Amino acid sequence: MKTRLHLLFLFNLFLLIRPVAAFEFSGPFPDRDYPFPVKDSEVEVQVDEATVVEWIDNERVIFSALKPGEPRLQGKAYQADRQDHFAPGRVVVWNTRTDDIKDLGEGKLHCAYRGYVSYYWKTPNPATGQPEPWFKKGMYGQEIVMPRYREGNPPKHQDKFTCVIFDGPRTATAPEYWTYQLRVQDGVLAQTLKGKSNPEKNPVLWVRPDGSRQPLAMAWPEMQGAWWEDWAGVYILRQLVHQNAQAVLPVLFPDGTVQRLPLSPAFSAVLSSRLAALTRRGIVLTNDAIWEGALFPNKFTSGIYLLRDGKVVRLTDWIVGNERASFDNTHRGLAVSPDGCKIAFKHAIGEPRKAHHTIKMIDLCLEP
Repeated sequence: MKTRLHLLFLFNLFLLIRPVAAFEFSGPFPDRDYPFPVKDSEVEVQVDEATVVEWIDNERVIFSALKPGEPRLQGKAYQADRQDHFAPGRVVVWNTRTDDIKDLGEGKLHCAYRGYVSYYWKTPNPATGQPEPWFKKGMYGQEIVMPRYREGNPPKHQDKFTCVIFDGPRTATAPEYWTYQLRVQDGVLAQTLKGKSNPEKNPVLWVRPDGSRQPLAMAWPEMQGAWWEDWAGVYILRQLVHQNAQAVLPVLFPDGTVQRLPLSPAFSAVLSSRLAALTRRGIVLTNDAIWEGALFPNKFTSGIYLLRDGKVVRLTDWIVGNERASFDNTHRGLAVSPDGCKIAFKHAIGEPRKAHHTIKMIDLCLEP
């Protein structure tokens, strides 16, 4: 019986790693560094908070920005999720083709997906004088004001990837594991902190909404969370990518198959990445290249890189994305357009705490 179960596990493992329709990139790859122009919205955003930036469509970007006169530093340091301070901010839409800027008023962007947006602000309750959150949500240009976001009894919840509102808590749970949310229809990924790199004894589990559990052909270090890349229809798995680990970027398909996209050897341990994204032209990785003991990036190696088929080019320098961005927070400070061609990102030049952070854009489908 034990042997039969072992053979069944090996057979299931074989099914998971069998050849599948590979994820492929398209179009020409640049043959030089800095091949594309970088457009700047020139709208300043907060320095030390997780700036939410997303695409409404293939031309318009929506993001949280500073109000005129608002301080760049919000006093949160590395604790971007603390609730003991609230800077109102404003929500801005930038048309990357015409460079028109539309100010949607006070608030912060909460979620955006396929034209649906929601943003919130706080205003004093006339009865208590205490600040209370209000929300606007709906298709862009047709938002309605709601007195609160989680209406209903029990409260409704939101899919952080697709903005879908659903009743009650998620049905996919694994309380004995460390879990990472996927789209609500996909469930969660779960990993134990024991066993580390032995996938046979402690595999990463895909827990479906129906309660079924599927082991994935993945080593423990490969699974540090998930970002959903909508245009590609896959999840990116991994946070730190460098030569001392595996020189690949694992991606997960909704059917449970895992594909490992090779990285260039040039993106070595010196060039470690905390942000990853998929575009039609290749893998986008950001590099902090922090000098040991220093408070600012190494301008000679930091920035955004594009990788594909063992080749790598540099797209821009300096500081990219949100401070200490993680997979627990979907807001990377970098977003890919619905067609997979453009990236919008938070960017600054110079010392992080003093620099002028704005939202910028690169169109990777231009002729390099």
